Amino acid sequence: SDGLPPLRTALPLFAAMTILNRVFLAIVLQAAAQGVAAAAGNERTTATTTTTTIAVAALPRWRGFGPGTACSRQALQASFSKHHAMQGQHAASVYACRALCEKRSNITCTGVEYSSATSACILLDDRVRHTHHSPGWECWSMASEDMQETGHHTSEVFIMMPLDTVSPYGTITHPTGLPKMLDKMKSAGADGLMVDVWWGITERSPKVYNFSAYRTVFDLARERNWKVQAVASFHQCGGNVGDRCNILLPDFVYEAEGIWYTDADGEEDKEYISLFADEVLVGDRTPLQMYDDWMAAFASEFSDDLGSLVTEVMVGMGPCGELRYPSYRLSHWTHCGIGEFQCHDQHALESLNRTATAGRPDWALPPKEVGGYSNFPHDTEFFTTGFQTAYGQFFLDWYSGALKDHGHRVLGKAKATAGYYNTHSRNAYAEIAAVFKDSGAHMDFTCMEMDDSDEMAATCHSDPQGLVMQVLDATLHLGFPVGGENAIQRFDEAAYQQMASYRDQLHDFTYLRLTELLTSRENLRNFRAFASVMHGGTYAESEDETVHAEVAGDALQTQDGNEMAAEQSVQKQPAEVASKDGTMKAALRGTASV
Repeated sequence: SDGLPPLRTALPLFAAMTILNRVFLAIVLQAAAQGVAAAAGNERTTATTTTTTIAVAALPRWRGFGPGTACSRQALQASFSKHHAMQGQHAASVYACRALCEKRSNITCTGVEYSSATSACILLDDRVRHTHHSPGWECWSMASEDMQETGHHTSEVFIMMPLDTVSPYGTITHPTGLPKMLDKMKSAGADGLMVDVWWGITERSPKVYNFSAYRTVFDLARERNWKVQAVASFHQCGGNVGDRCNILLPDFVYEAEGIWYTDADGEEDKEYISLFADEVLVGDRTPLQMYDDWMAAFASEFSDDLGSLVTEVMVGMGPCGELRYPSYRLSHWTHCGIGEFQCHDQHALESLNRTATAGRPDWALPPKEVGGYSNFPHDTEFFTTGFQTAYGQFFLDWYSGALKDHGHRVLGKAKATAGYYNTHSRNAYAEIAAVFKDSGAHMDFTCMEMDDSDEMAATCHSDPQGLVMQVLDATLHLGFPVGGENAIQRFDEAAYQQMASYRDQLHDFTYLRLTELLTSRENLRNFRAFASVMHGGTYAESEDETVHAEVAGDALQTQDGNEMAAEQSVQKQPAEVASKDGTMKAALRGTASV
């Protein structure tokens, strides 16, 4: 209701061994920022808060990977002597263990493993690059070697791939042009790529999986010595701001009724299965079981690459892959409206009724005086005074609590209308951060390019910088990593400088997105300078290096007639796919791109 940005969830892949039964090891919470509800979609726009920054102290900087994690990719039974400088240390707490590491003068200590059960404290002499699941242990990493040597923290830079990198047919959309563009980004300093692995493409029939096109994409990264962030996209692509594709959910999902988010007018949104239907049978499986089965198939297909080539897996948990409700439907919403609550389907109403019956059965229905998609808060009774009443607080607790429970459920397998109760003394992002922390996860947040002087921020009375700092403060307090993204593609130096200003608080940064325009000579030069800063350099315009490939416009408009024919064939597919669901609405707003 405060117009807080919606979230997307995903997780850093710290280990393969738990993916089969826990969805993966962590979730990256990606929140797209907006003020009193800024616009966005898979290419997201946002807005949000203050110019404060977290000062980088002279003390060693620590990064925790959450409970149940051990450092390195090797199993615990592997020889410690290969990875650790010392054994047999004991400490009363993880903080005491970290202090032992900081005090070592005869060795280089870069991290610790600590067991609260046995008080065992293992000091590491090798930089922590990965973790794996190990109950009872915690992995902590000190500042990178680069920071110790130069005084600057470093963050890896990933490039977000086009949404339709893999076509609805399950083929690479631009097989000739894509490698050339990736070569340009490699020359500009990118460390890896992020790509959406669409549910609707990879599981066309129940429990029949085909990841072959994504293996090709992963191999392109391998050839460039890159890392991969894979996005498990359980939502539809198409109908949101910036969407240039139409990839639906698997056909068999649409055979079910009553499993979709529904607004007060009874209109369903079919971008993502409602969280209130998590345990409703769709055929012979529940949605949670479908996600679990898909995760297991993915883990089996790429078992040799998890934790090495594929270093992070982001798990979609809502519209646009974000952990939020579809409150901003583009067919009804205009910037910067408050959106609408999405809890009028049968399963949501049953959940609300069960919760209310325990104390106040008269609270068993959603609020009424809430306005429409494009209203401002001051236009409504609920968002001016109603949310402060006992009923208002009860409803928002239930609404946001259902969202967090969904995150817990999916992990167990692996602004208010968006589900974020971030008002008064409530810190929505800290609460959701705690959900992921409990599951050994880390967070990913967007709108890093925005500052408070942006026109959008001023128009919507929002505060992008303050929102980013709210998230960074939450993760710093909880002691686990956070990654960053931009919400809108920008190429100007001011945007790059704003993004780079958060470098010392970020684990990595993913730039939205790979396009022809990005690979033009001048824009590539600015990206190269940004990557240099994120890698620990200073912000000065990098020298113009010779770009050997043709300008990206020619790279994608390949001269190969066979490829052009194939691409034209792919372009026909979205209409054919869309026709299978004639009742599908124009979709909704989303601020995180996946």
